[in-house]
Formats: sequence, C-alpha cells, structure tokens
Amino acid sequence: MHLFSPHRAAVVRACVLACLTAATCSVHAHGNHTHGHGTVRMQADGTLLTAEFDLPLESLLGFDHPPQGADQLTVLRALRERLKQPERFIAPTAGAQCVVTASQVSPELTDQGPEIENLRLRLSYRCEQPDELQSISFTAFEGHPGLKQLRLQWKGPKGRKTVTVRPRFPAVVF
Repeated sequence: MHLFSPHRAAVVRACVLACLTAATCSVHAHGNHTHGHGTVRMQADGTLLTAEFDLPLESLLGFDHPPQGADQLTVLRALRERLKQPERFIAPTAGAQCVVTASQVSPELTDQGPEIENLRLRLSYRCEQPDELQSISFTAFEGHPGLKQLRLQWKGPKGRKTVTVRPRFPAVVF
C-alpha cells in the first residue's frame, strides 16, 4: 500500500529538493558563521592599508534577530554608532600615521534589525609612513565581549601571514 500516488510523491520530492537547495544557498550566501569567531582580511600595499571584517552579528550585538524590545534596539543603535568609528575596530601603529579614507558597512543596519547573520566592515587607510607600520591592534574586542577570536589573513610587503587573534593578545606584530 502506497502512502502517496506517484504524482503526489513526485511533488513531495520536488518540494524537498527545493527546500534543500534553498537551505544550501542560504548557507553559502551568509558565508562561514560561528558565533564569537570573525575573520579579517588585511592588505598593506604602499601607502594603502585595507581591512575587511566578516563578523557574526551575534558576537557584536548579543543577538542575531530583529531587536525585541527597547534594550535590544538601544544595543543595535550603539553598534551603528561604533561602526562609524574605525578606531573601535583596529588601530594601526601610530608611527605609520594612518588616516581613514573610507569606511563601508554591509548590510546597512536599520532599527528593524538584521536580516542576515554576518556583518561586513571594510576600512581603507592612507599611511604617510608605511614603513613604520609595525603592528595592528584589534580594538574590536574591547567593545564586543561576544567576539572571542578573529582569524587574520594578512598580506604585506614582507609576505603573507595567517594568525588567530584573541582578546587576551589583541595585537599582531609584523
């Protein structure tokens, strides 16, 4: 005895396949997502320094859903303000005299809250003394206790480097 007719079974299989495909696409669209673990791709090329953060929203906000109540809305608005201050995320060596030239956040955070799991922050700097760029401090840990580690992929004049940065030792020396 069959539970479904052949036609109905084909429809059910098609629906299951569509759901699995959508779930797979969703995972790829949001990238790697582990609460507390972010990534940073940085490059120093002459006087140009760029940093691209990919951070789980839960690590920055304490939640990754639309704000529920006034307290969570306040937290979301405070994050929006911090995102306007690149020094709240990284601090290049002072002697390199790096000045922010561009800052871009994706997606834009509205009061309705995040529709995504990860936040991307791209920072660009012009460094007047690039040879003095000896270290980068990751100040993002200071204002975001949910952020437990950053996987840094660095490319600079002395080569490539991949390291894990944690709150206990939040700087990388080159």
